Amino acid sequence: MSTTARKKVLLMGKSGSGKTSMRSVIFSNYSARDTKRLGATIDVEQSAVRFLGSLVLNLWDCGGQNNFVDNYLTAQKDTIFANVAVLIYVFDITSTEWEEDLRYFEDILTALRENSADAGVWILVNKMDLLDKEDPKRTRYEERRADVIRVDERIAQKSLGDGEDRGRLRCFPTSIWDESLYKAWSSVIHTLIPNIGLITSHLTYLRDVCLAVEAVVFEAETFLVIAKSGSPLDSPPSEFDKQENRGGASVLDPQRFEKISEIIKGFRKTCQRTGEQFLGFESKFDECTVVLEPMTRNTFILIVSVDPRVETALMQYNIVNAQIHLSEFAGKIVLDRKCGLCRNNKELRYDAPGDLDPSVRAWDDPGPYG
Repeated sequence: MSTTARKKVLLMGKSGSGKTSMRSVIFSNYSARDTKRLGATIDVEQSAVRFLGSLVLNLWDCGGQNNFVDNYLTAQKDTIFANVAVLIYVFDITSTEWEEDLRYFEDILTALRENSADAGVWILVNKMDLLDKEDPKRTRYEERRADVIRVDERIAQKSLGDGEDRGRLRCFPTSIWDESLYKAWSSVIHTLIPNIGLITSHLTYLRDVCLAVEAVVFEAETFLVIAKSGSPLDSPPSEFDKQENRGGASVLDPQRFEKISEIIKGFRKTCQRTGEQFLGFESKFDECTVVLEPMTRNTFILIVSVDPRVETALMQYNIVNAQIHLSEFAGKIVLDRKCGLCRNNKELRYDAPGDLDPSVRAWDDPGPYG
């Protein structure tokens, strides 16, 4: 059985909406300023991006000129919209042709539902930085979001029978000039990661062992957030677990992960220009201790503790001991044996062959001679 999950992701939207710019910022280490020299996408540009080790995104960046879109909906319909895991559709908040933009989106969403009914849909309303000064309450964004949701509901009523489900639609305001872009793309990636529940559970265990507030895993190249300990990603404070509440996570910046991504990518580019290699960092402040270290070949882990007794050496020691677990979950879609932690924790439920057979050891059990 293959150990790699391949997910097809469509990146679509009208020409000039910012699709290629955001792709270049996220996946090619472009700065927002660098994107000014990019040209329009011609037809479809495909690229493969590996996350963790068990997930490969097949990203289809589809040109948004009218003749290309018309071709996607006719001659290439079965090719473009088949076997899609996620559609990321980008709108330009400054567009003066909103009704036409909506009609194109409705045609594309209809084709998607006909060919990939379970695909998730992310709507990125882009270039928010151009409008925020004159519309600080983001009234226009809320209006655009409501229009998009109405289109989705209308298509659902036409194409789905009673009791049927469809991929959930999510909407984000974005700009390539701030951390909002990382927040939106992290949301996409998080839902596609195999074994995400197990990764979250083990991160929570690691967090507790380190007497930390949270443990967060970032993808090494893009520095998008993959998973975090405790409550699910983007949870409101009302859903925080005991450790998060005790550590004061509710008062932390809700956009801290995305800001960290932006800062680290910028610092890493500086290191590259000076010929230095970025390996991570550690620091002990008055109010917290922070460690950022490589976790697996494709990830970094950030652990934050507010306990004054905690030293960075302790956190690094626990990270080293946890690396084998994260590597196991990251490298496989199907796990053939459980680790000792999973066997002894009833909350970490998943099926594995031989789990009830005492002669089958946990994969992290060194045995009597280990």
